[in-house]
Amino acid sequence: MQPRPPIWTQRLPPDVRRRLELAVAAAAEARSDTHAQQALNLVAVLASRMPFDEAVERYVDVMGLAGEEAETVRNRALVALSDSGLAADLSGERHRTGWGINWRYATPLGAVRFVRRQLRRNAEEDLWMELSAARAEEALIRTHIKHALIFVQMLADIVPPTRAVTLYLDQLEVPSVRARQVYQRVLARVADRELPKLATQRDELPGGPESAQRSAREPG
Repeated sequence: MQPRPPIWTQRLPPDVRRRLELAVAAAAEARSDTHAQQALNLVAVLASRMPFDEAVERYVDVMGLAGEEAETVRNRALVALSDSGLAADLSGERHRTGWGINWRYATPLGAVRFVRRQLRRNAEEDLWMELSAARAEEALIRTHIKHALIFVQMLADIVPPTRAVTLYLDQLEVPSVRARQVYQRVLARVADRELPKLATQRDELPGGPESAQRSAREPG
């Protein structure tokens, strides 16, 4: 359930409020699409190790998704798999790797080797999961930056950008760690566009390269 907008937004013109509602809906859709795409990326990574639905479930768990959002991501990822034909390709990859019993391990020494092999596989999967989560996090941050900038532009004549970004993060219920990244990066982009710049060239400033070269040529 989307959180109630703050009281100050009720004083906005009706057309602006409506545009904000649409912007929130578009951002939520984009977030779900990003999650689904990143879940598919993880399915491809783990295709040789586990079934598709289990890999999608691993993505949902590692990204901390729950409730309606988790269900939406599951459905979109699995539908995309079936529609794109990736499922057949990845299934072939899984069969080439093979999940059957290897009778080489059916001895005491083989059992030890099997345990060692499983430990290596688990460590490798843990690394894959961490790398995939980092890639997904970065993709989500980029998606939020794009839509938060729309909020900033939409409310430019009404509230400062800091307030517009905060409203966006609150309405999308962005987790705190991710929200800090989005807030900082959006404001950095606004700063590049809005803050005044010096009219003089850097080389003309005291201590610039040209000044240093003149000092080197002048006798001491």
